[in-house]
Amino acid sequence: MSHISFNNLSEVMQSAYKPYHSTETALLKVLTDILHFIDQKKVCLISLLDLSAAFDTIDHDILITRLNRTFGISGIALSWLTSYLKDRHQRVKVGNSFSEEAVLKFGVPQGSVLGPILFNIYLNDLFYINESTNVCYFADDTTFHACDLDLSTLLIRLEHDSSLAIEWFDSNYMKLNEDKCHLLVSGHKFESTWVKVGDSTIWESKEQKLLGVQIDKQLKFDNHVYSLCKNAGKKLSALARLSAYLNQDQRKTLMTTFIESQFNYSPLTWMFHGRKSNNRINHIHERALRLVYNDDKSSFTELLNRNNSYCVHHKNIQFLAIELYKIKNNISTQIMSELFPLRDNSFLLRNQTDFATSTVNTSSYGISSLRFFGTKIWSEVPNNIKNSKSLNEFKSRIKKWTPICQCKLCKIYVKDVGYI
Repeated sequence: MSHISFNNLSEVMQSAYKPYHSTETALLKVLTDILHFIDQKKVCLISLLDLSAAFDTIDHDILITRLNRTFGISGIALSWLTSYLKDRHQRVKVGNSFSEEAVLKFGVPQGSVLGPILFNIYLNDLFYINESTNVCYFADDTTFHACDLDLSTLLIRLEHDSSLAIEWFDSNYMKLNEDKCHLLVSGHKFESTWVKVGDSTIWESKEQKLLGVQIDKQLKFDNHVYSLCKNAGKKLSALARLSAYLNQDQRKTLMTTFIESQFNYSPLTWMFHGRKSNNRINHIHERALRLVYNDDKSSFTELLNRNNSYCVHHKNIQFLAIELYKIKNNISTQIMSELFPLRDNSFLLRNQTDFATSTVNTSSYGISSLRFFGTKIWSEVPNNIKNSKSLNEFKSRIKKWTPICQCKLCKIYVKDVGYI
């Protein structure tokens, strides 16, 4: 009987997520790259591909072969996974009648933790077929993106790699749903753009949802924030109807769970929205605090102090600082470390930051990039917080720190002068 290392098996299975680790880091990778190239006056294309019934088309024999030959799983471990996949049966019940059982020859069990991991392993070879674009996928969301100074060259590159992807999908028993594929174009251009994907012509969209975030061609995220505020507003209306029957602690719990949580998913991807969107978020937050404390007189700042909390934008900055601490102490993911490269401290000079400085060319895109903004924020974090001995200690301290931010959302408006 062969010896099985459960830790090694776990590492192999988790390596399916190695390129991005989560939807949030996948989004950050794509959008940070795009902002960087747009800042260099380049045009960026994003092709969002949709697979038909993706989880139901996985060929068991191909998946088992990849588990063995690509990831080195063998012996009892491979037998377990084979048993998990094969010889499953299903039947349909109508009233009191049952159909005959059918053997499932394709697909991975859905609603499980293992299902998406096995799906990612199945798609792993997709990274090796693209020649002139970058590919990002998380579960069944597959995205090709590329940037170039010349739009026509960019379209040729995207069409070429899309054709290679379609051939790969066909040979692996997967089908592209061409009617649900979309194209986003960001950068300096004036004409409408289309691209050929398979037999379909796909015209560019003004905005599309990518991994749960509404992406618009200008990368402003105002529509995404509007959607978040709309959902939070519905929850706020429900809380208003119930507030008379709840005590303060219960109202606070419901506010945190159902209203503030609306803004917790992938905040680093959409935090560079406009001032109008920020005002909308603060308005929702202020109304929620007034309901919790039954207070119609205090200012928003006074309500935040009473709640021992911060506005959503400042919470996002604190969250960014936590990610930077993890990178500095080598406990972050590989992709986050690539987004924020550390400075070579061999010749560390006075007042130098821990992270390499990112240069920008434009105020509209360059300054609104996470890479540029993150290094500025880290320089403002007090040393006694930066030097925390553990991540938990850092989190505890940073959540009591009022961010010092000079971004467009935090600048003060002075009449007849403007924002300073």
